[in-house]
Amino acid sequence: MIQIPPSAIAQWGGAAVFANVLLTRLGVPLPSAPLLLFAGTAVANGRLSFVSVLVAAVAGALIGDGVWFAAGRIHGRKLIAALSRRSYAIDNGMRTTGALFERHGAPIVAVSKFIPGLGLVTPPLMGTTQIAVPAFVLWDTGGIVAWAAFWLLGGALFQRQLQWTLMELHLHGATVIDLLVVLALIFFAYRLLRRKPPHQPSDKSG
Repeated sequence: MIQIPPSAIAQWGGAAVFANVLLTRLGVPLPSAPLLLFAGTAVANGRLSFVSVLVAAVAGALIGDGVWFAAGRIHGRKLIAALSRRSYAIDNGMRTTGALFERHGAPIVAVSKFIPGLGLVTPPLMGTTQIAVPAFVLWDTGGIVAWAAFWLLGGALFQRQLQWTLMELHLHGATVIDLLVVLALIFFAYRLLRRKPPHQPSDKSG
């Protein structure tokens, strides 16, 4: 199995977080929370800087969200319709986000980071609205900072439990990379299942 020396964690931790968060925000079916949790344990151990990892996560998320926001502003409702046709989950997320935006306004951009299924669909949908770019960036940045800090601090807080998990993995010949790969596969399967609409019972009356 792949072994990760402490020097590699210190050198590539921030870059790994940036790449992971960026790919997730661009729509690649990769979970971000597990890596942020383990980065939090590295911060607690003094192997990584909290500020550098937080900046890496925020930068990756802002770039990804910015790409989708710009795409929504350029292509408008055509993009939303195309995304909605891809899966039931995206279509449902678009409807939910639209309704929440009409009710609560721009703050939903920040809140959506904590609502499963809305973090990815909110930027392109906001691009089709009249929300000003500075307002979107402000609320998006605030939500990303809170979201990334939540997982990093959670990793630091539950450092002992996560370290125990790593020790168990090591005893079974695995590493954190193996765990992250398994979690990514599970997340990918979950995303595939969400693409399908719920089964509608046929109406045999009459």
